[in-house]
Amino acid sequence: MNRQLTALLLVILTFSFSAYGQKWKLTRYEVHFGLGTSNVFGDIGGTPDENNLFGLKDIRIKETGLSIYAGARYKITNDMAVKLNLIYGFANGSDIASKNPGRNFSFRTSFFEPSVQYEYYFIGDYAQRRDVASLYNRKGMINDYKTITAYGFLGVGGLFFSPKLSFNGSPPEPGTNYFTDYSKVSIVIPIGLGVKYVIDRFWSVGFEFGRRFTFTDYLDGLSSKYSSSNDTYYFGMFHAIYKLETDRYGVPLIFKRHRYPR
Repeated sequence: MNRQLTALLLVILTFSFSAYGQKWKLTRYEVHFGLGTSNVFGDIGGTPDENNLFGLKDIRIKETGLSIYAGARYKITNDMAVKLNLIYGFANGSDIASKNPGRNFSFRTSFFEPSVQYEYYFIGDYAQRRDVASLYNRKGMINDYKTITAYGFLGVGGLFFSPKLSFNGSPPEPGTNYFTDYSKVSIVIPIGLGVKYVIDRFWSVGFEFGRRFTFTDYLDGLSSKYSSSNDTYYFGMFHAIYKLETDRYGVPLIFKRHRYPR
């Protein structure tokens, strides 16, 4: 009798751990929306300090713009995901108190970035626990997700931008050494870190900070013979995250005409 009970208990535990380990598949689709900051680093502005800590010292509060974000994530595994980003941002900058204080250029720009990024979670959504006691919280409820998750990301995307360049408060004259025709489309490479705070099974809030490497020197509308690299920009994004519930086939229920009865 004892052997039968022991065998039955082992079967139940094995099934429980197997189902628990696949829990993330039930909510592998996420939708995101949020607001954030944007900073452009080009030929205009920038700290006069040569040691600018990879551009972080170039960040100025008065030259920080607003960004609006929407996106969707698909979890490949518990530790990996891909995410679609749709970001619209604004930024501005000036030569005042910069590395070129006497040049008198300033700019305003808006830009749109559609991109896809690969994410690796060094702190995953669902804990890999092996003992029965750790499956439950103090209230006796299933405790199958972590409160804090974190990841690094790398991606690729497009950039569409529209800068407005000014010289001493007025548009520069065509034909000068600093004003030429240029493409307002570029490829962009996003890289950065993100963190999420899990509220419950479906809702989370997060923050993502990333640098974007571009293949253009005209994001601020200015390029000169003194330019040594292409322009870059940063996003700091606060967002709300909602996990979509799926059916037993992994299809989000919002795409189903009828929910399965519970």
